[in-house]
Amino acid sequence: MLKVKAQRSKLFYFVFIFGLLAVSSLSAVTKPNAVKDIKFVKPFVGNEDLSGDGQVQEVLKLLKKPLVVQLQNQKGVPVANQVVTFEILTEPRDNIFTRKQASLSVISAKTDAAGFAKSNLFLGGSPGEYRVIAKSGDAEYIFTTTALQQRWYLGVIFGLAGGLCFFLFGLYYGSKGLRRLAGGGLREIVFNLTKHRIFGVSIGMLVTTIFQSSTATSVLLISFVSTGLIGLSQALAVILGADIGTTFTAQILAFKLFDYALFIIIAGFFLMNTYRKVKDLGQTIFGFGLVFFAIKLVFDSSVPLKYFPGFTQTIISFGNLPLLGIIISMIFTFLVHSSAATVGIAVGLAFSGLIGLKAAIPIILGANLGTSFSPLIASLKASLEARRVAIGHTIFKLIIVIIIFPFINQLTHILSHTAGSLPRQIANAHTLINIFACIIFLPFLKSYEKLLRKLLPDSLADKYRVKPLYLDSTVMDTPIMAIAQAHREVLHMGDIITDMFQRSLSIFVNNDKEGRKDLAMTDDKVDILERNITVYLTNVSAGELPAELSRKNVALLYIVDDLEHIGDIISKSLMSYSKKKIDQGLQFSEQGLTEIAEFHKEVFETMRMAFAALSNWDKELAQQVFERREFGNQRQQQLHSQHLERLRAGLKESIDTSTIHLDYISDLERINFHSTQIGLSILQALNILKPLAQTEN
Repeated sequence: MLKVKAQRSKLFYFVFIFGLLAVSSLSAVTKPNAVKDIKFVKPFVGNEDLSGDGQVQEVLKLLKKPLVVQLQNQKGVPVANQVVTFEILTEPRDNIFTRKQASLSVISAKTDAAGFAKSNLFLGGSPGEYRVIAKSGDAEYIFTTTALQQRWYLGVIFGLAGGLCFFLFGLYYGSKGLRRLAGGGLREIVFNLTKHRIFGVSIGMLVTTIFQSSTATSVLLISFVSTGLIGLSQALAVILGADIGTTFTAQILAFKLFDYALFIIIAGFFLMNTYRKVKDLGQTIFGFGLVFFAIKLVFDSSVPLKYFPGFTQTIISFGNLPLLGIIISMIFTFLVHSSAATVGIAVGLAFSGLIGLKAAIPIILGANLGTSFSPLIASLKASLEARRVAIGHTIFKLIIVIIIFPFINQLTHILSHTAGSLPRQIANAHTLINIFACIIFLPFLKSYEKLLRKLLPDSLADKYRVKPLYLDSTVMDTPIMAIAQAHREVLHMGDIITDMFQRSLSIFVNNDKEGRKDLAMTDDKVDILERNITVYLTNVSAGELPAELSRKNVALLYIVDDLEHIGDIISKSLMSYSKKKIDQGLQFSEQGLTEIAEFHKEVFETMRMAFAALSNWDKELAQQVFERREFGNQRQQQLHSQHLERLRAGLKESIDTSTIHLDYISDLERINFHSTQIGLSILQALNILKPLAQTEN
């Protein structure tokens, strides 16, 4: 009996243990394994990502969205009540030293009914990348967030604005040194353009490489055409070359030389301030070092923008809405007066990965069009021929935009094969578009010139002609050209004075009332020229001038003053004698009039020699002019003595006109004196004589 009970007891235990094992096995089948059968997925509601991954926030701030994961089994069913741990995987090392480390609001959390688990991240004190890992069993998910410096948007704004300022100043300062290196050779190259189209294109490329601005070259051409130095077709050929020349800047920038910008700046500064002989070279290197530094500044400051889809979508829209890109680029280029700056910024954004080739092409087209507006405005106060050049330039650019606009997609595909890097592709696009424009227009420049003359007929020329003729503020940054223009204007002023002096004798002898009034009014033109030339030369002297140019600048100022004195003597003194002679019906003796006419002719010879010497800075002729000062004094004394002899002889005509006669002779001597002063100023400019006090005797 006992034996049977023992067997039953063993059987019961065996069944009980077997049942537990069965239940355990069944449970293992129906319940997910925490290690092998679950996974993390990004939680979505519609198309909205709720994970909080990829967020961007300022340092020392809580992320706007929590970090959220969803736990699912292999069938995609959410798993609830599963423990998920959050841990900061990496953060900037500077946080350790500053003790401003990142922190999580929740380290361990259980999934809710929807399988969600979340934690909030408080960023540390240093900008950079922060990574947080979420774990549950073998399941892992890594969140990546980016911390930006506090008020990062100010850094972007000031960085882009500062980069633009450095870019423009670097171009200006570097090209100024380069123009000094070119010296008088640049002037000769530009002034001696031939009618050959290819040569004109080459000159445009060279000059724009030196000026680093096709706008500056175009404005300079406007002034040259206005003053008659070159013709319309020549200017149009040079502009085509200038448009190609301005693309060299983008090509250089695409080499990523901005990594060495500070080294270039230091080298340029050292040369500029150490060796006088290479000062201009140092200034050139220093200026272009600033250009590369500007691109680096644009590159670094624009990095945060790539984290914001709104900005990148706007840039991308330039490719999808090319007309918008053209308009914005055109306005920006007009405001900064530099297509190189616009394309340079596009290259900088390309290095940051913020712009593609398709979006860059409309920017290039807009920059090309925008760079034509400044010359167009500059031509409004210039000659008709200059206005033709400016309008022709604008039409050039507009036609190219119209031709290329429908084929931007195809052009993007073609240009993408020209280089491996995006910045280089943009630079190549800038160059090839302008070469294409040159090829299109160069064979038809003569016909194009005829079209422009029909659009703006010559009958309008007088209406838009202005005085002074040669003063040009656009070449103020090139002292040798500015002084050459002032020199031409002084000669123009001299032509007016010469004409006044020649007419004065005829008016006096023939009692010409109308001629006297007209000549007196002509002196107003002399006064206007005197004021304009003086202001112009003063502005030129405000910059740094080589010794030779400085002496010429001072000489021209003195010469202008002497010419103004001569004009006043003619209009106010000689013409007043003519008025008295007419009003009082005075009659001069034949001998007296002959003496005045002879002295007038001799003074005119001094004046003629003075302007001949001034025209080419002839030192030998200037010396002869200066030596005629004593001749004038002796001639005046001789004529005074002869007049006194006639008075003693009791000649009635001499007695009636004595005062006018003596004053007229004295004023002719004064004119002779001021004419010899021109010779003195020329000798001083040529460093032949040391400056003397230029006072009237």
